[in-house]
Amino acid sequence: MNQPPPHGWHQHQGHPPPNWGPPPRKSKTPLAIAITVGLLVLGVAVTGLVVHLDVNKDGGDDKRADRLPALCGNVSEQALAEARTTNPNGLMSRETKLSKGVRTTCSWNQTRGTDGSGHRSTDVSVTNEREEAESAFSRAISMYMGTTQGRPLQKPLKDLGDEAVVILVETKSAFTELTALVRKGELIVRVEHSGWDAGLFANTKPDLAEFEAAATQIAREMVQKL
Repeated sequence: MNQPPPHGWHQHQGHPPPNWGPPPRKSKTPLAIAITVGLLVLGVAVTGLVVHLDVNKDGGDDKRADRLPALCGNVSEQALAEARTTNPNGLMSRETKLSKGVRTTCSWNQTRGTDGSGHRSTDVSVTNEREEAESAFSRAISMYMGTTQGRPLQKPLKDLGDEAVVILVETKSAFTELTALVRKGELIVRVEHSGWDAGLFANTKPDLAEFEAAATQIAREMVQKL
């Protein structure tokens, strides 16, 4: 026999009232998406910062006390500073006896804390070609202009030695190398200045006018004291 409901309660036939039961749960999907997007953005930002710092890190080494051949002293510290290559490289600098003379090579690269980011290097050679200087000068130009690594360009340098040119090989790479070639009597002076600049997230081509000015000034100082 069915008992009546307790006092104060009313028996309901059929479906329960619509407001009975636990409240509906809110979806967590929007929050999860927001967290995921935030983590992705943070990851991209951190990666970009790491790449930027790596590209723009100081390009130099600690200053060395390497002694270079005496002839290398023709190049001033100011000219080397403008070329951003104030660090003497004794391993790449030497005097070599040739069958018809002597070749002196001088090399400098960047000093940490002084010459900035990116990359720069300067290599100078002075060769005594004796009676073959004019033909040696022409052969050197032909060698650079005959390269297949890019598009070689040359232009004359005025008021420098008996004859002088500057040669650039254009490529798609950020790496840039510019060469100043000078003949003064029986001596051939070759200045190779190379490197790249640091961009926001990758290496970029350096300013060509800056490169030409740096190489030309070093060539001029070397020639003036020969």
